[in-house]
Amino acid sequence: MNLEFFELKLENTKDKEEVVKIINEAYRGELKGNAWTGEAHLLSGIRIDIDMLNEYLKEKNTKTFIAKNNNQVVATIQAKLEDNTIYIGLFAVDPNIQASGVGRRLLEFTELETSKIWKIKSFVMEVISSRTELRDYYIRRGYQNTNSYIEFPRSEKWSSNKQEELKLLVLKKEI
Repeated sequence: MNLEFFELKLENTKDKEEVVKIINEAYRGELKGNAWTGEAHLLSGIRIDIDMLNEYLKEKNTKTFIAKNNNQVVATIQAKLEDNTIYIGLFAVDPNIQASGVGRRLLEFTELETSKIWKIKSFVMEVISSRTELRDYYIRRGYQNTNSYIEFPRSEKWSSNKQEELKLLVLKKEI
């Protein structure tokens, strides 16, 4: 795979459409092909739309990166600087190529790039606490389980498929 990494820009409509598609398929799509993780069993609806993505791209101290293979977006990730910590989110890899190393490479790129830009070495990521496979993936990438939880965000864009209350587990990493 011939990966290249870029910052997603507000004016790049084609890439933004691909990013929205990848995020929604990776988060809320059915597990198929190489896909090894998702949350469709927990939540219905969409994770993001173009308007939401545009708002994220306008936010101060936020960088959204994409990985491309042969000029096609195959993964995306967002980094946001808040209170001397870089928060990682909207991390998604095209389900057809998950488990190929693309996610690991994009995460490493994002951590190194944003730590240079903002001169910060502290990262936080939040995952749905019941998604142990995802928690374990990030632990293998150097994140630490803080055993700290926060409330799962509510939105008219999605709803829970489960009776139990969803919560987010906070993971931290220093590089």
